[in-house]
Formats: sequence, C-alpha cells, structure tokens
Amino acid sequence: MHATSNFFLSFTQIMSFQIKNKTILLSLLYIFSISLFAQIPAGYYSAAEGKSNKDLKTSLYSIIKVGNRLSYGSGSGSTWSGFEKSDLHPEGYVWDMYSTVKRYFPGNGGVPSGMNIEHSVAKSWWGGSSNDAYKDLYHLNPSDISANSARGSYPLGINSGATFNNGIIKVGYNTFGTEYTEICFEPLDEYKGDFARAYLYMFTCYENYSWTGTSAPTMIVANQTWPMLKTWAKDLLLQWSRQDPVSSKEQNRASEIYKIQNNRNPYIDHPELAEFIWGNKIGQLWSETQSVYPTLVNPKNASIVDFGSVAYMQSANNNVQVLATNLTGDLTLTLTGNNAANFALSTYTITKAQAEAGYMLNVTFNALTLGAQTANIVITGGGISATTVTLNALSTDDFLALPATYITSNGFNANWTASATATGYLLDVYSKIISGNGVKQTILEADFNGSIPSGWTVTGYTDVVTNGYLRLASGSNPGEINTPSVDLSTSGKKLVVKAKQYNTDTNAELTVKVDGQELVVWITTAIVQDFTVDLPVAKVNSIISLSAIKNMRVYVDNFLVETLGSTVSKVSVTGYPANVGNVLTYMVDNLESNATYYYKVSPVGNSSSTSTEIQVTTAITTANKNLNVNNTISYYTTSDGVYITQLPSNAVISVHNLLGNQLYKVQTNTSDIELKLPQKGIYVLQVINNNEQRVFKVRY
Repeated sequence: MHATSNFFLSFTQIMSFQIKNKTILLSLLYIFSISLFAQIPAGYYSAAEGKSNKDLKTSLYSIIKVGNRLSYGSGSGSTWSGFEKSDLHPEGYVWDMYSTVKRYFPGNGGVPSGMNIEHSVAKSWWGGSSNDAYKDLYHLNPSDISANSARGSYPLGINSGATFNNGIIKVGYNTFGTEYTEICFEPLDEYKGDFARAYLYMFTCYENYSWTGTSAPTMIVANQTWPMLKTWAKDLLLQWSRQDPVSSKEQNRASEIYKIQNNRNPYIDHPELAEFIWGNKIGQLWSETQSVYPTLVNPKNASIVDFGSVAYMQSANNNVQVLATNLTGDLTLTLTGNNAANFALSTYTITKAQAEAGYMLNVTFNALTLGAQTANIVITGGGISATTVTLNALSTDDFLALPATYITSNGFNANWTASATATGYLLDVYSKIISGNGVKQTILEADFNGSIPSGWTVTGYTDVVTNGYLRLASGSNPGEINTPSVDLSTSGKKLVVKAKQYNTDTNAELTVKVDGQELVVWITTAIVQDFTVDLPVAKVNSIISLSAIKNMRVYVDNFLVETLGSTVSKVSVTGYPANVGNVLTYMVDNLESNATYYYKVSPVGNSSSTSTEIQVTTAITTANKNLNVNNTISYYTTSDGVYITQLPSNAVISVHNLLGNQLYKVQTNTSDIELKLPQKGIYVLQVINNNEQRVFKVRY
C-alpha cells in the first residue's frame, strides 16, 4: 500500500462497488432478456398502425388469431410439454401462480403430481373445448389441483379470501366496484398484471366468439367486440396492468409461447395498447414507434421490505432499487404510517434520469421504540400510478454485549447496549474448561421437508407440505410430533432444533418433552434460530416430543439428537455474576495475563434475555500494553464514518461491529485516515503499533 498524506479507505465503498457490479450485471441480464424478447418480427403489428378504439382492437385480433396450438393434455407435443419450456422456474421447479408448493416436471410432457391445467379465462365462458381458445398457452397455467378447484369458473376480482385462501390466491365475494358482488378469485399482487394481460389477450384473440357461456356475463358483454368489457372489469384489468408492469418472468414465458404458437400477446409487447383501446388514450391513434406510458418497473406495488429483528436503540439499513421507464418528471417519495418517524430515506426525490437509469434507495430503520414497527413508502409523480412499499421491522430488547475495550494484561472493559426499562445489569465473567474427544455422533436427525419421516408419529394438527417446514398446531387445534425410540440410557447427548414462530404468532412456545415429562419450553421469534438443550439420562427406548398449542403455531425446520463430543464447563471468575448497576460499561480486573475469558450481560428489571457471549484474551504482561499516554490519537465522526488523526507510523487499524465481527483491517504510514462505516451504530476501533494498542468505542 502506497503512503499518502491523506490516505482514504472505504469498506462500504468496496462493498458497494461489488453490489453495483452485481446490480449492473443483473441490469445487463435484464436488458439482454428484454432485447431478446423485443425482437418482434418486422412489420408484425403494422396492420394496427394509425388505428384507435374498436378498429385497433380488431386489427390486433386479425394479427394474433393465426398460429399453432399444441394438443391439449400430456405427452410429447402437448400442453404439458409446452409448460416445460414456458413455466420452468429458474430454480428448476414448476412456476405455479396458484400455490407455494414446489413440484418438478417429470419430463416428456408428463404431469407433475398434484397439478392440472388451469384455464385462467374459464373454458365455460365460451362453452367449448374443440377450439383454439381451449388450447391457448397464453392463458393456460400449471396449477395446484386444490387451488384450481377452489378458483372454479369465477371472474377476477378483489376479495377477503373468505371462501378459500392459500396465501397465493383468494376466493370470496368481490369488493371491486358495484356491478358485480358475487364470488371472484384474486391472484397474488405480483401476478395481477400477468392475469390482466392474459385476459385482455383472450378477449382480443377470440373477439369473434359469442362469449355467452357460464359466468362470462360477469365481466364481458356477449356478442360485442368493443368495448366488450363491462365497466368494473375494464377498470380492474387496467388497474392491475398499471400496478404490476410486465416482468422478465412474463416476457420470458411469452417468448417461449411465441416459439410454439407463432403468435404474440400484444399487451406484453406493448402494454400501452390497453390504454389506447380501453384506458386514458381512447380516441388517439396508436403507433408502434411512440413511447409507452410511464411505468415504475421496481419496486412493485404492495411489495414489502423486511428489516427483521433490530436491537433496541440500534439502526439497520436496506437498499431498494427504484427503476422506471418513460417518466414525465421526477419521482416523489413520502413516508407514511404510525411508525414513519422511525424510518428514514436517503432521498425523498428521485430525478427522472436517476429513476430511468436505476437508483439505489437506502432505507434506514432506527429502533427507538420496542415492538413491531411498520410504515409505507409512497412513490408518486412522473406520470406513474401511486406505488406503495410496506416497511416492516421488529425492535427487540434482545440487546447485545459489545466487544471488550481497554484490554490489559489483567483486565478489560466489558460493554453492552442499552436495554429499555432496565434498572441495572448483571455481568457474568467466566472461563471455560473443555473435556472430551471432540467427536460428535448423530443419533437421530430429520428435516421434515415434505413428509413425516418413517417411525415418527403425530397427533393434532401438523403440516409438512407448505413452505418447507414442519408446522405444529393450527388456529383451532394443537399439534405434536413424536420421535421413534431414542437411546437416552447414557449421558452426553443434546437436542438441537431449528424453529421459528408461524407468521404473526408472536412468542409462540415450542415445548419439548422426554417420555411425557416436560424438559424445556422455548419461545420462538419471527427468525429461524437454533434451540439447544442437554438431554437427561432416561430409557433405552425413550420418546422425544415437540408440541405447540392452538393459535400459537410454530415452524420446525430441523431436529437433531447428537452426542456432545466435547463437554464445556463454565467457571465464573470470583465475584461474578455481579450486579454492576445501571451502566453500559464496567471494568473487569484481577485476571490472569494471556488468558481467554468470556462475558455475558443480563438486564435487571425487565424481561429481556441474556446477551450474546463475548470472548476476550488478556494481553501478555511483557509485550502488549496501551499506547503511551503521550500519544495523542484522536478521532471524530463524519457523515460517512470516522476520521482518525495523529496516528503513529505503521499503525494497524481494525474495526469491529456490535457482534464482535471484524469489518476490515488495514496498516498505514499516514498520520490521518478516514474509515467509512456501513451504517449507524456502535463500533470498536483498535489501533496497534509496535505491540502497543489503544481501543476506542465509536458511536456513529
């Protein structure tokens, strides 16, 4: 590293460079996919040039009605062989817009177990099965059988899911508009544009049909080619098309279908056509060369940014890419909601140029109050429809112990964050004695991915199909799962369970029993975590059970019984644990030099759990010592991080975060250095020179 008079190192700059390169790569891939998709045959839409309203729609009908259709069903050259190309998720499973169950194509046009073919525009609407509409891939989808059955022949709409709700589609009474208030089906927000454009395609490609079949009159006027849509249906499809713009998923699917059918969906190629035929450009003459309407590509409307759990009085950051096309002006961002004051944006105005180039918006959450926090980013301006992004965070009192500072040969300063309403803190300082050969042996393990393992038994409600977890209990029933026989006749075995709460079932309890006797009750959170307990000596054929009560549901990800391998014994330092008062730092002394110690902190006066463990190694008496007091190292914070001055030559500087993880380490010959920090919070800064050190706690 070359010496300079004003050396500058940026950890976050390096990281953001990597992120930007990744973003650039993704953007290039996105642009590449669009460019491939955009290779519309020259003159394909020329017959629609200069037309409007009914004439425009009918000209599109004449263009797209021609083409091939696969035979309906399974086998080579059939619908399912087409799905293998059009509906293959990048991760290898079937892309099912009707459920979360992951299934895989068996190949050769075979049907995945538990799936069938769904007509998004119900085949009963035109009353026939021996025609092209019945076999048209643009509105056919591979679907979970139960979801398909619940969806029936109902029209699209907005509903509460009172009849059916699997988290992806909902079936219930329509609340959109007043013309139709009966049963409807509602897809996930991210697919609403897909369904809207499939419907518009069908009503255009087959406008010559009478459309007098069952339920068809709910959305369309029979024997009419334009406007054809009833007012409420027109408004719904236009709204969904605007709020959920064409995605790369939709484009890639359409590209594969074009290869098969040799016709295109004009509302994917040119989304603005919907506006010229039914929307805000009625009466205007359409031209393929003109710009499409303003679109916010990302973020999607109703998308969610989840910060997870954030320690009280700490901050966390998330990045949201804002990408738009054909804007008429700048975008304005507004924070709304009850907890909006706890969130902040890096900017509240994104220029037209920034948005169209792709702008990375930084969102900060400050855990100033305890509990679940939520707010909304509302994006307006530039000609787009208002877009709302929901921000979720959980401010917890699971406070953190911080890395030790001022480490000497016989002591150190223990540090921790504030815990809300605590009246004091209990500090435990200890060493560890390890015994045993260190070799672990697995006794029993299960991951519950899609099935109950052989030999296990269940009682009450359990679910191993949805979301890749074992779910214990439902809203109205408890649930329990029991192991096969496990030999617990000898000591030295432990149980490790990965688990989290179900959705919003806060503080859901997971109870562990051995041979019917309660061993431990774990309190789960929204994040999967490891729960560990030493198993007691019991029987050679013991049974371990996991259970949850009704309406306090728990997801279990993994179950493991193993030998300890090595036994770790904790030996507290004389005088500890000690109530050290309502302070955030405490000097620990009278320790041995060059020895490893650990400490944990527990708040007094509230229900917060004990902190994470911090490891400290005391200095060697003859070598490590604090830098001479005459050395006047100082620092101050900047808008980007911390600036350190009056450094000695060849100083080694390291920075650690709240968890004790080293963010980076650098050596410099300069007297000044600026270090960028990734986010607001508390950091530990260590300066070492000639085996001498100084440690600073920096609040940024």
